[in-house]
Amino acid sequence: MEGASLPLPDVHLWSEQRTVDDWTAAAFRERIRREGAPHHLAKYNRGVYEFAVDVLDDPALAAAAPDASADRRSRYQAAEQQLAFMMTALDRELGEAETGRLIRMVLHTEQGALFSIAVTPKNYVLGIVFGVAAAEEGGAPPSLPRVALVRDADVVVSELGNALRDRMGLPRQNPGGWLALSPEPEDAGTDEPAAGTGRLSSPHRWGAESACTDRMAALLNPAELIYMALVRDGRVVEETDLWSHERVVETWLPEDDPESRRSYYRRLAGECGLYARQLGQIARLAMRGRMLRIVLDVEQGAIYHYRLGPTEYLVGVTLNQKRVSQADEKIGDLAAELSGEMFRTQW
Repeated sequence: MEGASLPLPDVHLWSEQRTVDDWTAAAFRERIRREGAPHHLAKYNRGVYEFAVDVLDDPALAAAAPDASADRRSRYQAAEQQLAFMMTALDRELGEAETGRLIRMVLHTEQGALFSIAVTPKNYVLGIVFGVAAAEEGGAPPSLPRVALVRDADVVVSELGNALRDRMGLPRQNPGGWLALSPEPEDAGTDEPAAGTGRLSSPHRWGAESACTDRMAALLNPAELIYMALVRDGRVVEETDLWSHERVVETWLPEDDPESRRSYYRRLAGECGLYARQLGQIARLAMRGRMLRIVLDVEQGAIYHYRLGPTEYLVGVTLNQKRVSQADEKIGDLAAELSGEMFRTQW
């Protein structure tokens, strides 16, 4: 019948506690019924997996996402518990950068994605979305941040985290930069071009020079993306950055300097391979497929990891929270181009 609404999916609620706060349970139920929402949502607080909601009993889901199954709820719970543990561990690891707490993590695989949003320290909203989240069989690689399945679920989980903060009387965070999807240019009144409107000259370069270095350097802008590296076999082989740029330096503490920042992020870029393996093991508890993209979103910016091959990946960094999603898209577009070139070479 024209104008009739689609029936809402049944929502399954599980809790190891006798009761769940009515407002919180209702907030999770409402979000998981939204179009584009994750298929599984959970609340984890200081070592306790409080409750979970899901739509895994929806018969339409099984056809679209074979990894989604009501019989596998215990595996999804185990994956989310380990994801929360890693969120806490990585929050400590990234503290040296002094860019704030880790507030959002995205694990993007070929068959879906996992999300973790920090409401408060060690208090997380966790989510899983299932479905094809990469190239179709035999197809060229897509730009991963633009995959609607993952992006839409990411926005829902991030908004739910802010709703819980509102409930607690805390100010909203800006995970993913979703609160500023269309920001005004931040460089008005200066000699620098607004992000994405012009190319900056003379970024710092390190390592082997190649066309890839040129392409990474072309993406840099002090208002958006300020560091990129190509890592192979656990070592940074090409690197370009704007750590010496005046706009970047003015945001640091007096004791900071460009070389110390370069050293820190070069080491972190190499370590991202280890983090990717650990996070990939967690993701495989919930779904099949390779880990393709990781986002470690802190209060001041984000760190991005993009798989190019078995031992090769890109790392990028932004320090501008308002432009976390835009910087992600730039790196994702480049990673898709590079992976596509490798794909065409193979075929």
